[in-house]
Amino acid sequence: MTGLEEGRYDAGMSLRNTGAPAVKSQPLWVENMAVAMPLGSPLLAQAKITLAELLDYPVFRWPTEACLLLDQRLSSLPLSQQSIQHVTSFEMMALWVTAGYGVGLSAQSRIERAHAWGITMRPLSDGPYEIVTYLQRPHAQADSVFERFERRAMEVARAGAA
Repeated sequence: MTGLEEGRYDAGMSLRNTGAPAVKSQPLWVENMAVAMPLGSPLLAQAKITLAELLDYPVFRWPTEACLLLDQRLSSLPLSQQSIQHVTSFEMMALWVTAGYGVGLSAQSRIERAHAWGITMRPLSDGPYEIVTYLQRPHAQADSVFERFERRAMEVARAGAA
């Protein structure tokens, strides 16, 4: 963000809407959060899962994929501090989940791509819990190269959502 504000970068993508007056930020795509679980999990019997159904499991979270509504609802549940474990990467979360030590919360598309690692997913039913990826650029910047890039990024995002 600092690089955009200082003019070192022409564009960027972020999981946070900056709100900085010097940076224009627009949603590029939206992903739903889901529950990652091992292939033998008893939760697989359900098509969708509520957060309350996770009370009996350690929950692994990667803080980079912040979802304000999800974090608020998790903090309102009677979970002990040991029940929610913060991990340093999606891969670390997937490792703990595959080993059967608990479940993870992550972007649905990321969990789907990790199926070969021995995890599967179920959507959360009491949401919507979403992560928004933003395309960002300095407000002062207005050139045809960025406009083409922006138009193409929006086309790719729409095609991916279809």
